[in-house]
Amino acid sequence: MRLPLFVALCLSASAAFAADEVLSDKSSSTKVMALYQKVLSAAQKEPPAPGSVICIGSSHMQLWKGVKEDLAPLTVTNYGIGGSRMTQAADLFIDNLAIPFKPRAVILYEGSNDLSGGAKPETILANFQKIHRKLHAALPQARLYVLGLVPSPGKRFEKIGDLKKTNELLAKECATQPWMKFIDVTSPLLGADGKPKEELFKPGDIHMVPAGYAVWKSVIAPVIVPAEKPYEHVK
Repeated sequence: MRLPLFVALCLSASAAFAADEVLSDKSSSTKVMALYQKVLSAAQKEPPAPGSVICIGSSHMQLWKGVKEDLAPLTVTNYGIGGSRMTQAADLFIDNLAIPFKPRAVILYEGSNDLSGGAKPETILANFQKIHRKLHAALPQARLYVLGLVPSPGKRFEKIGDLKKTNELLAKECATQPWMKFIDVTSPLLGADGKPKEELFKPGDIHMVPAGYAVWKSVIAPVIVPAEKPYEHVK
């Protein structure tokens, strides 16, 4: 596979980043691309089994360390990359971290960093459309599960209106195809006052603590596990 010049230039920096390093929207594109290249290299050396479930997305996905246990007995591989955006998922991740490994399903979390960086909900939707069209063209039997955006506290919460609109657009798009499913993980992370539940997030941080991921599991597993379990170990 021939790498774009920009990606190739990032290779020299990749040694400085571990695959489990968490980047944010404040991280440089060079760091994000270096981490992406490191994850891609590892995936190519030890590819997931065809017909498994692959996760792609930004730091909220990357930090879902218990995804294999939370979605047991499904065979799941997590290729989350902190600091990434829906644009990178559309241009790189779906093409290189998902489709080549022939997953039966993909779980996607992206959009938070796009909004924080000033992208409009409609732009995020357009990039999501690129993702699902590429996936369906290459693997017409594959299913796509899309997670709603995390309502992180702090400055990010100032864009809750755009976050909700993005969720609405993604949910509406997913409803157009039977092989796509939007999962609302946003609402359970909000309290009765409409604000993020502080106990689910790291103090002064946008990321969730284990209790936040327990909420994810409570919402995501009942949707994905029953749908995908019949296909587990099916050749």
